[in-house]
Amino acid sequence: MAESNGGEPTVVVDRRSGGGMGLFLLGLAVGAGIALLYAPQSGADTRADLKRGARKIRRKVRDLAEDTSDAAHDLSRSARDAAREARDMLERRLARHQRAGATDEDEDIGV
Repeated sequence: MAESNGGEPTVVVDRRSGGGMGLFLLGLAVGAGIALLYAPQSGADTRADLKRGARKIRRKVRDLAEDTSDAAHDLSRSARDAAREARDMLERRLARHQRAGATDEDEDIGV
Protein backbone atom coordinates (compact mmCIF):
# COMPACT_ATOMS: atom_id res chain seq x y z
CA MET A 1 0.00 0.00 0.00
CA ALA A 2 1.44 3.39 -0.97
CA GLU A 3 0.76 6.54 1.04
CA SER A 4 1.80 10.09 0.37
CA ASN A 5 3.94 11.60 3.13
CA GLY A 6 4.98 15.14 2.31
CA GLY A 7 5.34 14.40 -1.37
CA GLU A 8 7.39 11.24 -0.88
CA PRO A 9 5.65 7.88 -1.21
CA THR A 10 5.73 5.64 1.83
CA VAL A 11 5.37 1.90 1.48
CA VAL A 12 3.88 -0.09 4.34
CA VAL A 13 4.59 -3.80 4.29
CA ASP A 14 2.23 -5.99 6.34
CA ARG A 15 3.64 -9.43 6.98
CA ARG A 16 1.41 -12.17 8.20
CA SER A 17 2.55 -15.63 9.02
CA GLY A 18 0.27 -18.62 8.68
CA GLY A 19 0.64 -19.28 12.44
CA GLY A 20 -2.86 -18.03 13.31
CA MET A 21 -4.63 -21.07 11.91
CA GLY A 22 -1.92 -23.43 13.10
CA LEU A 23 -2.15 -22.07 16.65
CA PHE A 24 -5.92 -22.39 16.54
CA LEU A 25 -5.73 -26.04 15.48
CA LEU A 26 -3.10 -26.74 18.12
CA GLY A 27 -5.31 -25.17 20.79
CA LEU A 28 -8.26 -27.16 19.54
CA ALA A 29 -6.32 -30.43 19.78
CA VAL A 30 -4.98 -29.62 23.25
CA GLY A 31 -8.48 -28.65 24.47
CA ALA A 32 -9.99 -31.86 23.11
CA GLY A 33 -7.26 -33.92 24.78
CA ILE A 34 -7.81 -32.23 28.14
CA ALA A 35 -11.57 -32.70 27.79
CA LEU A 36 -11.07 -36.42 27.20
CA LEU A 37 -8.72 -36.74 30.18
CA TYR A 38 -11.08 -34.99 32.56
CA ALA A 39 -14.37 -36.38 31.24
CA PRO A 40 -16.53 -37.48 34.20
CA GLN A 41 -17.76 -40.64 32.47
CA SER A 42 -17.03 -42.98 29.60
CA GLY A 43 -18.16 -42.40 26.03
CA ALA A 44 -20.74 -45.20 26.29
CA ASP A 45 -22.25 -43.57 29.38
CA THR A 46 -22.30 -40.19 27.67
CA ARG A 47 -24.03 -41.66 24.60
CA ALA A 48 -26.59 -43.39 26.85
CA ASP A 49 -27.27 -40.08 28.63
CA LEU A 50 -27.69 -38.32 25.29
CA LYS A 51 -30.13 -41.00 24.09
CA ARG A 52 -32.12 -40.72 27.33
CA GLY A 53 -32.23 -36.95 26.98
CA ALA A 54 -33.34 -37.22 23.34
CA ARG A 55 -36.13 -39.64 24.29
CA LYS A 56 -37.26 -37.31 27.08
CA ILE A 57 -37.31 -34.33 24.71
CA ARG A 58 -39.17 -36.39 22.09
CA ARG A 59 -41.85 -37.31 24.67
CA LYS A 60 -42.20 -33.69 25.76
CA VAL A 61 -42.54 -32.51 22.16
CA ARG A 62 -45.13 -35.22 21.43
CA ASP A 63 -47.12 -34.28 24.56
CA LEU A 64 -46.93 -30.61 23.66
CA ALA A 65 -48.13 -31.36 20.12
CA GLU A 66 -51.05 -33.40 21.48
CA ASP A 67 -51.97 -30.66 23.94
CA THR A 68 -51.79 -28.06 21.17
CA SER A 69 -53.92 -30.22 18.91
CA ASP A 70 -56.52 -30.73 21.65
CA ALA A 71 -56.59 -27.00 22.40
CA ALA A 72 -56.99 -26.18 18.70
CA HIS A 73 -59.83 -28.70 18.41
CA ASP A 74 -61.57 -27.24 21.48
CA LEU A 75 -61.12 -23.70 20.14
CA SER A 76 -62.51 -24.74 16.76
CA ARG A 77 -65.52 -26.34 18.43
CA SER A 78 -66.11 -23.22 20.57
CA ALA A 79 -65.82 -20.94 17.55
CA ARG A 80 -68.24 -23.12 15.58
CA ASP A 81 -70.73 -23.09 18.48
CA ALA A 82 -70.42 -19.31 18.89
CA ALA A 83 -70.95 -18.79 15.15
CA ARG A 84 -74.02 -21.05 15.23
CA GLU A 85 -75.46 -19.12 18.19
CA ALA A 86 -74.78 -15.77 16.50
CA ARG A 87 -76.43 -16.98 13.28
CA ASP A 88 -79.48 -18.25 15.20
CA MET A 89 -79.80 -14.94 17.08
CA LEU A 90 -79.48 -12.98 13.84
CA GLU A 91 -82.13 -15.14 12.15
CA ARG A 92 -84.50 -14.62 15.10
CA ARG A 93 -83.96 -10.85 14.99
CA LEU A 94 -84.43 -10.80 11.23
CA ALA A 95 -87.66 -12.80 11.49
CA ARG A 96 -88.91 -10.50 14.27
CA HIS A 97 -88.01 -7.46 12.16
CA GLN A 98 -89.76 -8.90 9.13
CA ARG A 99 -92.89 -9.64 11.20
CA ALA A 100 -92.80 -6.11 12.61
CA GLY A 101 -92.28 -4.69 9.14
CA ALA A 102 -95.16 -6.70 7.71
CA THR A 103 -97.43 -5.49 10.51
CA ASP A 104 -96.48 -1.85 9.84
CA GLU A 105 -97.08 -2.30 6.11
CA ASP A 106 -100.44 -3.96 6.79
CA GLU A 107 -101.45 -0.99 8.94
CA ASP A 108 -100.29 1.47 6.24
CA ILE A 109 -102.54 -0.09 3.61
CA GLY A 110 -105.44 -0.51 6.04
CA VAL A 111 -105.45 -4.29 6.50
